[in-house]
Amino acid sequence: MTDLMTSRKPQVPHPTVLVLVTDQQSCDRLIYAGRQLADQNRCTLEVLNIARFGAEPDPQAIEHLYQTSREANARMTVRYSEEPERSLTQTLTEQLPRIVVTGMPGGGSDLLPRLWTRFEYLTFYTVDPDGCVQEVTAVDRALV
Repeated sequence: MTDLMTSRKPQVPHPTVLVLVTDQQSCDRLIYAGRQLADQNRCTLEVLNIARFGAEPDPQAIEHLYQTSREANARMTVRYSEEPERSLTQTLTEQLPRIVVTGMPGGGSDLLPRLWTRFEYLTFYTVDPDGCVQEVTAVDRALV
């Protein structure tokens, strides 16, 4: 487990909405939610998938997400890493997006709640399976 200690950044976030996706076709709802948030906040839209080296990708799902990203006027990036969690942390630290969009926490992983705590200076939104978008609040972060 990567250490995700709380850190504060004095820099101003970039006018970017960063959507974090896995290689599942159902993640297109995250891209559409990201497009709405980008339009509302006058931001550019970027979509990111970070996969572990050696993981078996789903080419059809990745192609679907690329198509959805293109339709949403977003730039999509797929990265491979030995340590995807560390790569994600580094990306958030370096890019400082104004808004980060993810799916719902779960599946036995505590990654999202730890990111909310570490990057308390970023605004996170979650999108449930029905496409409902909700901002991660201070209360959500405190419950971690």
